[in-house]
Amino acid sequence: MIGGKTSTIGFKALGVETFAVTAPQNAPAVYREIELDRYGLLFVTEPVYEVLRREVDDFPREGLPVTTVVPAVAGSLGIGRAEIRELVERATGTSMFMGE
Repeated sequence: MIGGKTSTIGFKALGVETFAVTAPQNAPAVYREIELDRYGLLFVTEPVYEVLRREVDDFPREGLPVTTVVPAVAGSLGIGRAEIRELVERATGTSMFMGE
């Protein structure tokens, strides 16, 4: 889990290995230090995801680790929902999503 301290603390309590960043802009440096082959799932907060997607060329959008975007404690930016919508559309060929 990569995110702000308040966003990662709950994951840490569940036994998830966490990497807290003081600001989303610091996430690329933290990300590059993680041994990604140790993980099958990577949780990132939406603000961190935006920065990683923009600044890290090899940021995994497919394959392992599977990246799951979660809202930060401050609230959702809708990025996680948009990512799931895109995956569903690619998999099913339809734009219908969650009762829309």
